[in-house]
Amino acid sequence: MNILLMFITTILLSSCANSGPQMIGKDSYLVSARVPFSGQTGAKTEALATANSHCTQLGKHLMLNHITSSECALHGGCGEAEVTYFCLDENDPRFKLTQMRKEPDSVIQIQTQ
Repeated sequence: MNILLMFITTILLSSCANSGPQMIGKDSYLVSARVPFSGQTGAKTEALATANSHCTQLGKHLMLNHITSSECALHGGCGEAEVTYFCLDENDPRFKLTQMRKEPDSVIQIQTQ
């Protein structure tokens, strides 16, 4: 019985969490999400859906700036993601096709003698 109670408590504590949009600059926002069973993909989807909904409520369009994701410390399929984005009018010169770049996850050093 104690194991079942501990399992249920863990599930409730690790349920989906979303920071909601936080303004970090002019037209610039940050949102983070944690999902228990959908991994990094589910967390990114949740964060992007929140960001898109936020911009739509403002009557603007989402322009993604940066996205990161990782596995939660709790593991077991838990994923976390953080999205920084702009909410822009469609006539804003910043609202154009962007090329997302993956941040390097390793560095290679070449040493010469």
